[in-house]
Amino acid sequence: MEFTHTRLLVDNYKECFLFYRDVLGFNVTWGDENSNYADFKFNGATLGIFERKQMNEAVGNKYSGDIEKADRTALIFKVKNVERHIKK
Repeated sequence: MEFTHTRLLVDNYKECFLFYRDVLGFNVTWGDENSNYADFKFNGATLGIFERKQMNEAVGNKYSGDIEKADRTALIFKVKNVERHIKK
């Protein structure tokens, strides 16, 4: 298993994208201001941002606008075989 990057789950995707690209100057390696997902590189690290509603849908969770009860960050790992890592 290999840790690849941290993903921020956001409700204001476009504003976050523009902040990381234009204000902090991070290099965009995937996505744009309208894609609802993007990866950035900075100092050898990768940061992803993803629209929180779409992340919830992708993993089968119900979206809630209540930010106090919401996931806001995901750690992303690369594995050779996903099935092997799923507990049944």
